[in-house]
Amino acid sequence: MASDQIDTTVGPHVELTGSLRNTASIHILGHVKGDIVSEAAVLVGENARVEGPIQAKMVDVAGTVIGNITAKELIELKPKSVVKGDVTTGTLSVKPGANLMGKVKVSQGSQNIKEEAEAAE
Repeated sequence: MASDQIDTTVGPHVELTGSLRNTASIHILGHVKGDIVSEAAVLVGENARVEGPIQAKMVDVAGTVIGNITAKELIELKPKSVVKGDVTTGTLSVKPGANLMGKVKVSQGSQNIKEEAEAAE
């Protein structure tokens, strides 16, 4: 996934509890317990773990996410990724070897996705 410039990185030895919000891209390499919101991309690294919902323009998962993911444009699940939660997006890409346990909703209207995310809060 091509992403905007990475503005925030949660390092591999970091455990963060709480809300993480940014207008630019966020790269998770460590462990986040809480919600993540970005107006750009959220990248979850291969050894990373997120426990909480993710909301962004694009979400790329190579690690583990326990929580719902909402992306206006694209969610990409890489090989060996694990997602336990519902996913809502405009486009979903699931690579062979990815694990997804939850409901899937693909809707081409980004306005519809935004409204659904706000209703879920």
